[in-house]
Amino acid sequence: MRRFFIDEKAIKGDGVIIGGEEAHHIRDVIRLKVGDRFLGFDGTGRAYTLCIKKITDAIEAQIEKVSTADAKMPKILLACAVPKKNKMDYIIEKAAELGVSDIIPMITERTVVKFDDGDRQARQKRWGRISIEASKQCGRDTLPIIHSVMKFKDAITKAEDLGYKKKIMPCLCEGRKYVDEALLNEVEQVAVFIGPEGDFSNKEIGYAKGSGFELVSLGPLVLKVDTACIFTISLIHGRCLRSNV
Repeated sequence: MRRFFIDEKAIKGDGVIIGGEEAHHIRDVIRLKVGDRFLGFDGTGRAYTLCIKKITDAIEAQIEKVSTADAKMPKILLACAVPKKNKMDYIIEKAAELGVSDIIPMITERTVVKFDDGDRQARQKRWGRISIEASKQCGRDTLPIIHSVMKFKDAITKAEDLGYKKKIMPCLCEGRKYVDEALLNEVEQVAVFIGPEGDFSNKEIGYAKGSGFELVSLGPLVLKVDTACIFTISLIHGRCLRSNV
């Protein structure tokens, strides 16, 4: 069955009313009919089996079954320096598919992209849509929290406020350990900070190290921002899977 996102506020008792783009997709693209069943998720970990009762501008459906996610997943925060063009869209999509819990679009000293208030709001809205579509596709029942664009030091404070104790930062400085070594013990809850093209500045590296970050290497090759994000998140998942065997 096809999966659709349901705003938690649209659930009333054992019924739900779906409007907007999801209703259009159900009615006009997939062309489901009254009596057809589909799956829904509300982004909090709950999934629903639903049966369509009425189709108008909105879709009225009855909840037949509720389930909760029980998959063991690490909690990951990805703070990423916003790259040029639309690469952040791709990073948001892949991070959502890989189960990332928190995403912080980050401005560092060497970040080239500039934002005004309109840009921030428009991108935040688009990133939210991208995360919903990616979550629908990959089968996760939660949505990543996409935080507002913030500066590097504010992102470090946010990671601390959210309770992430294991914090790693891939960079190109001396004295790094290989990332797999840094993930030998704690992989259930990890904050990952990925820098821009040109890497973090020496000042930022020093600040992160003083804030409890482990400086790590991703190997002998210099990876692009989007590649570094996917590679690091995948390593965390691999380590978590091995530790739970």
